[in-house]
Amino acid sequence: MNLYEVIRWGNDADDPFTGGPDGADTCFLVRAGSVEQAAELVDADLRKLKPQRAAAFVEAVYLLGTEQSTEGTPRLLRGPYVQHAHRHGWRHWYRDDEGGAWVERPDTRAGDGQSETA
Repeated sequence: MNLYEVIRWGNDADDPFTGGPDGADTCFLVRAGSVEQAAELVDADLRKLKPQRAAAFVEAVYLLGTEQSTEGTPRLLRGPYVQHAHRHGWRHWYRDDEGGAWVERPDTRAGDGQSETA
């Protein structure tokens, strides 16, 4: 199983400065066997939240690493938590609409060790 940070851009807060699609991101820590499986788990959770100001589906997934637990059940481990999602050199996938194909994007920066916001 892998560990993923699964992200919906923005959040549903009413605050005009920190809420909405351009505010801090809605993130989840997920244990899953694939990007698609991680996204499906979070999409189901987002539907329960009935989003109003941000997308109702996952828009980005970052591969954090391999999970070392002996438990092999895919599940949400943490979230939702709201913070700006930053990618720190991890592999990353994106989609533009719910049900859309996941596309992995290669790194475009030289390996300078700096974090990059997607």
